[in-house]
Amino acid sequence: MQSILRGGNRVLISRSTDVYTNLALERYLAENIKHQPKTRLLLLWRNKPCVVMGRYQNPYVESDIKYLNDKQIDLARRYSGGGTCYHDFGNLNLTILTTRQDYNRKKNLQWVVNTLNKAFNLTLYITDRDDIFLDTYKVTGSASRLERLYAYHHFTLLLRADLNELRRSLKSTDHMHITSKATSSVRSSVLNLSDQNNSITYENTLELLIKTFFQWNNEENTSNYDYIDSLLYYEQTKNIENELKSKKFIFETTPPFVYTIENKKQTIEITVSNGIITDIKGNDLINEKKQFIGQLFHSVYDDIHKLKTNYLSE
Repeated sequence: MQSILRGGNRVLISRSTDVYTNLALERYLAENIKHQPKTRLLLLWRNKPCVVMGRYQNPYVESDIKYLNDKQIDLARRYSGGGTCYHDFGNLNLTILTTRQDYNRKKNLQWVVNTLNKAFNLTLYITDRDDIFLDTYKVTGSASRLERLYAYHHFTLLLRADLNELRRSLKSTDHMHITSKATSSVRSSVLNLSDQNNSITYENTLELLIKTFFQWNNEENTSNYDYIDSLLYYEQTKNIENELKSKKFIFETTPPFVYTIENKKQTIEITVSNGIITDIKGNDLINEKKQFIGQLFHSVYDDIHKLKTNYLSE
């Protein structure tokens, strides 16, 4: 058990494809690993189709909740900030864990850019927002979490993702109805790296990153990597995973917002705080008003949509 928590320059590859399990593993490692100065731990992971939003985002603005439910696509809120992204088996995720003092997003991204440009004859570059672009297309987005003693920086690589599914999952039908101070994603056109070089696969990219990670860190022991079976660490990660899966964390930690429905006659404003509907202003004749106030917004979301449809058709 303790072997995965030892320090030094190391690579861990998760066998799990469950977003909640992988985010829990990431958090467990960050909080418990024996971080050593001037060293890095690289965690490599990928998920079955899911949408992952930043810690301070609104899920109704960032994705199509009904579509995700219908397609059984998981929705997760991570512990770091930043924007929303879509994951599937064509998307590789990297987490670099260090001491707080050694945290450096630019260096991390420059390693990846240099590696991929050289190996696959690409022209990737890093933006001021710490994204990686190819021409005018985004292929990587970054997010971080910084604590007193440790930090981690994670980012995605679009290799062979289903871009149609990505766009559809992130196409919100509610964003025009919501007013909030929640962090909003910066929308960009995206591209798979394999569209530029068809030889790029998950397998050869994984192998390449492991090899160059050790070179980048001047690590002689290039066999210092392990595949992780998450079931072996369930007792250590289950509390984190249960929180990540909970409706409370996913929906009720959403920053306060107002959901507005309006037609030519008047406007209805539904105020939501801590996930709970606290007030409805506008039409006092709404039969559902009393039953909505005090309810969790996500639990009556379908009813709100029916109300919106009926009200807008008047």
